[in-house]
Amino acid sequence: MAITRPNQVQGFQPSEAEKKAGKYSPETLGKLLSAFNQDGLVLLSSVIPKDIITSLNEKMCEDAEQKIKDPSQRYNHGVKSNILQRPPITDPNYLHEDIYFNPFLLQVANAYLGSTPTWNWLTANTALANTGGIRQPAHKDSGSFAHPQYPYYFIANIPLCNFTVENGSTEFWLGSHLETCADDQLVAKTAEDIEPYGMARIGDPIPPIADWAKEERLKIRPPIQPQCGPGDIMIRDLRTWHAGMPNFSDAHRVMLGLGYQSPHHSSEFMKLHLPLSQKEFFTEKAAGRVEVRAKWYEEEELAKTKADTAFHAGPTR
Repeated sequence: MAITRPNQVQGFQPSEAEKKAGKYSPETLGKLLSAFNQDGLVLLSSVIPKDIITSLNEKMCEDAEQKIKDPSQRYNHGVKSNILQRPPITDPNYLHEDIYFNPFLLQVANAYLGSTPTWNWLTANTALANTGGIRQPAHKDSGSFAHPQYPYYFIANIPLCNFTVENGSTEFWLGSHLETCADDQLVAKTAEDIEPYGMARIGDPIPPIADWAKEERLKIRPPIQPQCGPGDIMIRDLRTWHAGMPNFSDAHRVMLGLGYQSPHHSSEFMKLHLPLSQKEFFTEKAAGRVEVRAKWYEEEELAKTKADTAFHAGPTR
C-alpha cells in the first residue's frame, strides 16, 4: 500500500529554550524519535553555527582538489563522482565541539541507539563538481553481512554547503529500513563485484539493492532528494536505502559523516583514526556522552594510513 503522508524528511529546529539548554525537550525528542523510527532519516535543523561550517567547507574543497589529482585515489562504491576524504582533524582551528560533539546529535544518539553509543567512524563524503550523469546505485551501508533489524547504527551527515538536486543532494528511500534485510541486496558472484567493498567475499550480500526490491518499494514510497544546508545535521539509520547523486554544479559538495554504533551491537571492526596531538580534545569533549573508540597516530603516520576509508559494521566473528 502506498504511503499517504507527505514523502519528505521531517526537520526539528530547537527552540530558543532548547538551544539555551543544549538539548531537545522531552516532547520534541519524542516527536523526533517517532519520525526517525518511521522514516529512517531525520533532520536536526540549525544546530551548528554557520560560520564554522563555511571555513571548514573552504578547507575541504581545497583538499578535495589535491585528492583527485592522485592517480591512486579510490572512489566511493567504485563510481568516479564521489570520494571519501578525511576532515582536517590535525588542525585545532577546525576542531569544534558543535561539530564533533554536538549536544543535540548526542542526545538523539543516546535515545535512538541506547546509552552509551560508540563513535567509531569519521569521514567526509564529497560529490565532485561537474560529474553530472554519474550516480551511485541505491544501496545500504550494511556491507557483507546479514544486518540486525533494529537500530544498531546510524550515520550523521553534516552538510558544508546548501544541498540541492543540482549539486547532488543524496537520494533517500524513506521508510526502507523498516522491513529490509540482506535478501534485498545483490550477492557477490565475481571478484569485480567485491572489489569496491573491502571485506566482502564471493557469496556474500553486497550493498546495492536488487532491482526487484526497488520496483516493489517504488509502489510504496519513491525516493527523494531532500534539501538541507550549513548548520543542519541529517541522521540516517544504516539500514535506509540511499544513493550518491550527480553533481551538475561547478563546486564540490562536501558532507561530514560521523558513525555511531548501538551498545547492543557487538562489532569491534571499526575505530576512529585520530591524531595524538588532538587526543585531549577528542577524549575530554566526550564527557561520558559517547564512547570514543579510536586508534591514535602521530601526524606523519596518520597522513599515510587509508584505514579510515574501510567501513564495516558487521558483528565480530
